[in-house]
Amino acid sequence: MTTQKTRYPNSERAERMQDLLLVSSFGLWAALLGLSPVLAFRLLMGS
Repeated sequence: MTTQKTRYPNSERAERMQDLLLVSSFGLWAALLGLSPVLAFRLLMGS
């Protein structure tokens, strides 16, 4: 375990950044999928 830590010192930070990007991409897709039916309905109703 210590050899891995000295060999890859930034791996923990990179893993944290990857987790953050994964969660934010899920959030973005959830927002897009949630808002698209509402926007389509408003466009179809013309208001």
